[in-house]
Amino acid sequence: MVYIGLGSNIGNRFALLQEAVDCIDSSIGTILSVSKVYETPAWGFESEAFLNACIKIETKYTAFEVLEALLSIENKLGRDRNPREGYQARPIDLDILLFKNDVISQKHLQLPHPRMELRQFVLTPLADIAASIVHPQLQKSIEELQQICEDDSVLSIWNEQLKF
Repeated sequence: MVYIGLGSNIGNRFALLQEAVDCIDSSIGTILSVSKVYETPAWGFESEAFLNACIKIETKYTAFEVLEALLSIENKLGRDRNPREGYQARPIDLDILLFKNDVISQKHLQLPHPRMELRQFVLTPLADIAASIVHPQLQKSIEELQQICEDDSVLSIWNEQLKF
């Protein structure tokens, strides 16, 4: 199973998340579940609020192939990856959070997603669909990580649900 985090804070945020879900379903794998959508403050920089969600998919592709496909979807939906350092506002952000129980540490792909355990905007939607899944390095469930996370960001449930 593969868990992907989705985020958007520029443009029609919900429509961009839905389009990303549709693209992932048609090009990467079968979507098995989708979290609630949460409105969350920008994390690590000043900007407009994000909409965040997580999805669970089944795929025949490798982690590297999934990453390439996600980058292509981001590009299609208007993301311009600026080589400038630091966090930036973006129409879409697609991250592999967990890929099976794989641990990968390479320049362009690190799994599990680095620092996910420090971010409620990742843990809260991920717990909606994978509360009992164990982080392969930290050996704690997503629910446990969510409970001990020191990020006190306020997340609000969005009034629309993504379709798959």
